[in-house]
Amino acid sequence: MIVVGVTKAVSERFGKGGIADRMIWFSGFPFLHSKDEHTFGVPVSRVMTSDMTVIPASGLELKDVEKILNESKFQGFPIVQDRASKILIGYIGRTELRYAIDRARRDRHVPPHSRCFFTPPPTSIITPASAGPPITFDAIAPTSDQLSIDFTRFIDPTPLTVHPRLPLDTVMEIFNKMGPRAILIEYHGRLSGLVTIKDCLKYQFKVEASENPRDDTALEESQERLWGGIKAIAVWAAYKIYQASGGRLRIGGVEQRTETAVRSTGTPPMDRMARDRMLDGTEDDDPGVELHDR
Repeated sequence: MIVVGVTKAVSERFGKGGIADRMIWFSGFPFLHSKDEHTFGVPVSRVMTSDMTVIPASGLELKDVEKILNESKFQGFPIVQDRASKILIGYIGRTELRYAIDRARRDRHVPPHSRCFFTPPPTSIITPASAGPPITFDAIAPTSDQLSIDFTRFIDPTPLTVHPRLPLDTVMEIFNKMGPRAILIEYHGRLSGLVTIKDCLKYQFKVEASENPRDDTALEESQERLWGGIKAIAVWAAYKIYQASGGRLRIGGVEQRTETAVRSTGTPPMDRMARDRMLDGTEDDDPGVELHDR
C-alpha cells in the first residue's frame, strides 16, 4: 500500500495518467486518449500534410516503385490517376506493397523494368470497321504479358476520406473509434492531403503549449532541492555505516561528510582524530636524538 500511495502521489505531481500512460507519452507513441475532449475549432485542412508521396495508377516501372519504398518511411501511399490531376483511386499500405513485389519476384521472376499497374490495364477494343496494317508474328512481343505486374487486388479502392472543412475534433473521434492508419482529405474527387494521428498530436501539443505557457524555473529549483536532499541523506547513511563498522566499510560520500564537518567546525571528527593519533607500536623505528640529564 505504501508503494502504491507513493507512486500515485508522484504521478499526480508530475503529470496525469498512470504509469502506462506516462510511458506511452515518454516513448512518443501516437496514442489518442478516448476520454480527452478536444475543442480546437479548426478544420482538418489546418493539420493535414499536403506534400505527400503518391503513386500513379500506371506508368511506373518496378524499379521506380522500389525506389519509392526505399526512399520514404511512410506506412502507406495514396493511388492517384496521375500526379497532375491527383484524382483519387485508392490506397495501398507499405506492407501490402512490399508483399506484392516479393510475391511477383518469387512467382514470375519479373525484371526491374516491368510495368506496374494499380488499376486493371485498359484493353484495346477491335471493331470490324477498324482498318490497319496487317499484323505479322515478328511484330508480336513474345514476352509482353510477362513484363507487367497488376497490383489491383492489393489496394484499398474505398479508403476513408473526409472533406477539408471537416472539424479536427470530428477527425480525432474517427481515429479513436475506427482506428485507421491515415485519413485522406478529398475535395471533388481530388486528393488534397493526408492526416495521421501524429499530425493531430503535434497540433494538440502546440495548442496546449501556447495556451498554458509553463515557467519551468520553479520546477527545476524544486527538483534541485529534492536531489540535494537525496544526496545529503545518502552521505549521512554512508557515514553512519562507516562509523558502525569501525572504518572497515567505506562507502562513497564519507570523505565528503568529513570535509563538510571540518569546514563547519574547524576540527576533524573524532574517528579521524583517532586515526591520525599515534598509538604505541605504530611509531616509526627512528632512533632520533637522545637527551641526557646534565
